[in-house]
Amino acid sequence: MPSPAATARPPLYTRAACTVLFAGTVLLYLRSLDYGFVNYDDPGYVTNNPHVQAGLTWDSLVWAFTGKSDYWHPLTWLSHMLDWQVFGKNAAAHRLVSVLWHAANAVLVFQVLRRLTGAWGTAIFSAALFAWHPLRVESVVWVTERKDVMSGCFFLLTLWAYASYAEHLRAGRPAPGRYALTLALFAGGLMCKPMLVTLPAVLLLLDCWPLGRFTTTARVDWWRVHRGVVMEKLPFLILSGLTSVATVLMQQHHGAFVLDVPFGARVGNAVVSVARYLGKFFWPADLVVCYPHPGAWPGLVIAGALALIAGLSWLAWAQRRRRPWLPAGWLWFLVMLLPASGLIQVGFQAMADRYTYLPILGWQLALLWTVRSLALPRVVYGGVMAVVLAACALGTWRQQGFWRDSLTLFQHAVDLDERNNFAHGFLSFTLFHLNRPDEAARHAERALELAPRNQTALLSLAVVREKQGRFEEAAAHLQTLLGLNPGHTEARYLHSVMLLRLGRRAEALAELRIAAEQQPEVRQANVELAFAELAHGQPGHAVPHFEMAVELDPPDAAAHFGYGLALGRLGRTDEALAQFEATVKLQPDHPAAQVQIGLILGLRRQPAVAAEHFRAALVRQPDNPLALAGLGRAEEQLGHADEAAGYFARALELAPRDPEIHRAWAEILMRRGRYADAAQAFERLLAVQPADAEGHAGLGYALALTGRRAEAAAHWEEALRLKPDFPGLRERLRQIKP
Repeated sequence: MPSPAATARPPLYTRAACTVLFAGTVLLYLRSLDYGFVNYDDPGYVTNNPHVQAGLTWDSLVWAFTGKSDYWHPLTWLSHMLDWQVFGKNAAAHRLVSVLWHAANAVLVFQVLRRLTGAWGTAIFSAALFAWHPLRVESVVWVTERKDVMSGCFFLLTLWAYASYAEHLRAGRPAPGRYALTLALFAGGLMCKPMLVTLPAVLLLLDCWPLGRFTTTARVDWWRVHRGVVMEKLPFLILSGLTSVATVLMQQHHGAFVLDVPFGARVGNAVVSVARYLGKFFWPADLVVCYPHPGAWPGLVIAGALALIAGLSWLAWAQRRRRPWLPAGWLWFLVMLLPASGLIQVGFQAMADRYTYLPILGWQLALLWTVRSLALPRVVYGGVMAVVLAACALGTWRQQGFWRDSLTLFQHAVDLDERNNFAHGFLSFTLFHLNRPDEAARHAERALELAPRNQTALLSLAVVREKQGRFEEAAAHLQTLLGLNPGHTEARYLHSVMLLRLGRRAEALAELRIAAEQQPEVRQANVELAFAELAHGQPGHAVPHFEMAVELDPPDAAAHFGYGLALGRLGRTDEALAQFEATVKLQPDHPAAQVQIGLILGLRRQPAVAAEHFRAALVRQPDNPLALAGLGRAEEQLGHADEAAGYFARALELAPRDPEIHRAWAEILMRRGRYADAAQAFERLLAVQPADAEGHAGLGYALALTGRRAEAAAHWEEALRLKPDFPGLRERLRQIKP
């Protein structure tokens, strides 16, 4: 433990150091606050996640702790939920929260290292180097990686609490409260990101140095003397073990094990990655969001990396008595990298900048405290510190620029390494959503040329081919993707859509059933797609989706209603009526379905029954203009002219720009022989919809019957221009013209 003299500094100095670290970190990351979300995991975590967008509700709270995800990190989910509730889709605000967490971590690194080692100046330098190094950009700027900065905060608070606990024990005072606090903070960190599972090992390393809790050298008495120090880590180990098992199971269910890499190749990559991380620390150039896994490194590369690790390990062991921070810091670095080393391969990457967020503190401890022990002149040490921090700050400012948007992010990765198949795949997906399908196809094909099992490229190429109308090719790519990853719900759902496009309904329904079992939200997505097809004037495309929706989920009133609308627009009135009646049976107060039933019955000259349905709709929605107009038409058919006029007047007051209501009222006026009033109604219709051939024809008839033959002829000519095959109109025009 450091002596009180070593740690003593005027409080003003400490407050000033904390202020500089916090404010400097926030200022450094201001550049990224103008950026939006990216399409790499941000949709799943935030922008397309209904649980997050629901905010802090009881249901979302339950989902955060029990819902399906790639990790069990409920506190991170709650943080995202709170952000969405407060800031909505304001990406700058979400990112600012992450920056503030990171700035707080910079202060905590200083305070923890100062407390543990007493090296006040070196603790400041280490904290600033940690906070301002370009390797931190991915963890801070990427909204999805909120889990890094949050878990980092809990990790550092755990070390602080543990140091306090050790100090109390050293002073001979019981400290159950401090032990409980340490354990609770560790549990909180695990609930932010499971990478903290190795923290018990870090605590044991700190027990060796600087806490000095392993004091005796007598081997025979070692366990008796130190049993308590070791056994107190058991609750921490139990939490780590449970979290590790849960993480592996969740990622297996989530389909995270997407690379089939032999264990020997995984070990080789883990060894090489350690050397690469050290290289990135000293020369943080060419940082990218995705470093593709090579499959197997050349033997010489692995041998060189292994020699470096072995040499540093030998040096740390050889210096263990003279410089005990060397083995402590070096092992901290290695042990904390283990969960992300790829020995259990998760994802496609060989390594990632974000994985260094906490492990790098161990390397800095080993390196900087060794430099401190050299007792360099202050001016030299200070000058080197200033140059290093300035270079890191410039590199961090520049690196943030590559996170401006998805296109910049993945184009940068491709520019640095044209053989980065995953960057090509993500770039393809980005270009597709920017409506650049030809470029998207080119990058997807290049990705598959480099790696035929690239799932992102397969998905991207499938959606491009679907947009191009090449459904067979799209289905084939999706089938390949599902062969690689049967749990890919989005691909399975899209595959069902392609099968529908190809007329293979039974296969499509089977695929949709599986997708809905994997992710119940798929049912709603299918209904939404059907309504979108309907809105785009494609009822024929919508019908099979609605058909599958009602078969998959018969109690879904919305699906029955949409199915009825699509059938009605295709002229299949009897089937449409059956679907609307099913809707009302499931949801009696569904006003739109009541209106549709009333309209169909009105066309069938059943005005009394139609009126009942319109009135049922008006009970729920008294100001529904379609229901009012329909009831007006029914009353007119029943011979109640005054009531009909009142309902139409109210409907037109509520929807003065609805052409169909104007048309219906004009036709009623024509049947009553009120041709001048009908002409005015048709004129109001045409003011709303000037290119309405039927409206021009109707106005022509009304004008002709009021003796305004020349005006009638002009409107009939316009109707024929808009609709040359208008039935009977050419004969009428010949009769009216002199």
